[in-house]
Amino acid sequence: MKNTQSFSVLAILRKAKLNKSGEAPIYIRVTVNGEIVELSLKHNLAPSLWDSAKGRAKGRTEVAKSINSDIEAYSVKARTVYNNLVLESKTVTSNIVKRHVLGDKTNSPTLLSVFDKMVSDIRALIGKDYTESTYKNYLASQRQLHKYVSTQYKVKDISLNDLDYRFIADYEMYLKTLGGCTQNGCIKHMQKLRKAVTIALQHDYFSKDPFLRYSIKKKKTEVQPLTKHELQALEARNFEVQRLNIIKDLFLFSCYTGLAFADVSSLRSENIGLGIDGSEWIFINRKKTGNVCRIPLLAPAKAILIKYQHHPKVVESGNLLPLPSNQKYNAYLKEVADLCSISKNLTTHIGRHTFATTVALQNGVSMEVVKEILGHNNITTTQIYAKVNDDLIATAVQPLKEKLFSAESYRFTRNINLTTTR
Repeated sequence: MKNTQSFSVLAILRKAKLNKSGEAPIYIRVTVNGEIVELSLKHNLAPSLWDSAKGRAKGRTEVAKSINSDIEAYSVKARTVYNNLVLESKTVTSNIVKRHVLGDKTNSPTLLSVFDKMVSDIRALIGKDYTESTYKNYLASQRQLHKYVSTQYKVKDISLNDLDYRFIADYEMYLKTLGGCTQNGCIKHMQKLRKAVTIALQHDYFSKDPFLRYSIKKKKTEVQPLTKHELQALEARNFEVQRLNIIKDLFLFSCYTGLAFADVSSLRSENIGLGIDGSEWIFINRKKTGNVCRIPLLAPAKAILIKYQHHPKVVESGNLLPLPSNQKYNAYLKEVADLCSISKNLTTHIGRHTFATTVALQNGVSMEVVKEILGHNNITTTQIYAKVNDDLIATAVQPLKEKLFSAESYRFTRNINLTTTR
């Protein structure tokens, strides 16, 4: 957005607001770029004594002189405020001019100062209320918001009082265009801006919620887990490059445990213990939510742990698996998918989906149990992970098919016997 180009200040008489004495109040109307605000002059005057064309009181009485003097003072001050803001390359709106004229220069925090403080607080709480990855997400939103204000408004910051619906709607458009965000990516940035606004409202920095009339719909995305055949093909594949074999095994570990990348990366020997059935289980608090996950250690997952127990990176770090960075992991996974002719976009998160659907549900594990293993707060989230695909339908319907087939065979045989008897 460019700096404001139009400005006007005018004195008006509100004839529709006559008092008992037949006098109307006088207002100073400030218009900036088409936006109008009015401020009371604290004077009343009979309509017959007002010159609408000049915006002044008629005559040379002491009352007229006092009114016209105040009108001139307010007009000069408004023009001075406007010119100074323009020269300083600051945001100029009719509301800002009004506040300056009234002597309220708004000492409350600015938008970016509130947002930056929020990000700083999150950083201080890493390991307690937030994870490192969450902090990085907030940093990304911080960069987007700073860039938006500087490039679109040509200023270093903006007053919280100038944060309105139009700002929010324009920011959404910026994120989807120049910001390079998808619909769901845009939503995440808007959620963080909303959180900063909520903090400002809680501190009474301003009273009106600019998000009151704003809404944005999340675009439904389908994350397809690996099928049983794809999982088997991946397990059977051996790569010439050892780096890809490690990535394949790490991904398979997520497929057989349901653990997210952040949780696998911090898995240590103390997270392995005996479960209620006397066999080895994984006990870990999820990085994202803090929820406790209790996961029976399946044979394929245990075999992977044994395979890498003497790996130099494991010995040096104390972690149970030699994980690279999340970025490298996802990049290498794409190589693995291409070499295995898997058309799906393999990511670390697909491992959790594969566990929920292909490994657990298709083998008779209930949705309630899957919820506990994945560490979800409610089963609705689990239902998003667990896809009722064709394999699951076929498995679930098979007993019904056998039952109906047996019944039909019985009726068919009985009908033949009856026909023969007759």
